[in-house]
Amino acid sequence: MNIISSFKQGAKLASRTKRMILFAWFANVLIAMVLAFPALKQLDGYLRDTVMDEKILQQMDPAWMDSYRVDMEKSDHTRALDYTIFGYAPFVNHLEMQMNGTFIKTLGGFLYDFFVRWELNAGPMSLLFFLSLLYVIVNTFLTGGFIGIYAKDYRSSFPEFLIDGARYFGKFFRLALIALLVYFIFFAVILNWINSSIFQWTQNDASETVPYLYYMIRNVGVLLLLSLLFMIFDYARIRMVVDDRSSAFASTAAGARFAIPHLVNTYGLYLLLTAIGVVLIALYAVFDKLIPQNSYWPLVFLFIVQQLYMLARFWLKASFYACQTTLYRTIIREEHLKTVSAAPSTV
Repeated sequence: MNIISSFKQGAKLASRTKRMILFAWFANVLIAMVLAFPALKQLDGYLRDTVMDEKILQQMDPAWMDSYRVDMEKSDHTRALDYTIFGYAPFVNHLEMQMNGTFIKTLGGFLYDFFVRWELNAGPMSLLFFLSLLYVIVNTFLTGGFIGIYAKDYRSSFPEFLIDGARYFGKFFRLALIALLVYFIFFAVILNWINSSIFQWTQNDASETVPYLYYMIRNVGVLLLLSLLFMIFDYARIRMVVDDRSSAFASTAAGARFAIPHLVNTYGLYLLLTAIGVVLIALYAVFDKLIPQNSYWPLVFLFIVQQLYMLARFWLKASFYACQTTLYRTIIREEHLKTVSAAPSTV
């Protein structure tokens, strides 16, 4: 079965790129530090010489956090800070923001103002916005490096990883702009229409259960459609590398032409890898609950667990590219052999 065999081969390929995965983790840590260090310095100044100093060290107080956000409302660092980031709660608390495409619509509006109106308008959360944009740029480079080495028939070195990242950065960035346009249309047009329709359908219902069910159905549909779009653009990147394509539009169409007809294999593999990600989140949630957070060394241990979790996430992302690249090459090879065997003999 192509799903299982591609998963095994992809996992094997990912295990050979430990240095690349560590490099990806380190690059993202550097991005996080741009926000973390100023925020921690500001927080230290706010807490110093107060009665809350020791209490906050033992346990985060939501009421105190709300007061802190009000007092520092003009700070980009504070607006970007949510006390739920200290646990696993962001996976739940920030889901609604992701479902509504908040960052996609903000980035789309920024690019529209910049290229059409010639205005530089980063929105109310400029720091977090530009960090997110930097995150997209860095991960575009890393994606080019990972797919580039997984598309080869031999074991690649770390310098080759960096070279491939630079080689495919321009192509992948153009593809990222197309993906942004597709996601923006999806969130700003289609999803907004769905949300307004749900409001109209349910505004006269006495029970809150009916709109709740509608929104749950909406969330399931959004997750399914987004996962399909993510998968299509993954295969667009893979085809751009393996088939040596230059056009971002043609690669997007090629990715869809491969992913949709082979949906059982492509989406089955995607769901398998996604399930592993869900398991990682669950394991992290268990550790977060089990480890006491009222003294120094348990907090240090929890920090180590958090970084191991982040490494596991980067390993999983690399496995996505490795497994999907392997699946694409396997299916294309099988179809080529079938075509050759079915061709009439010229002898």
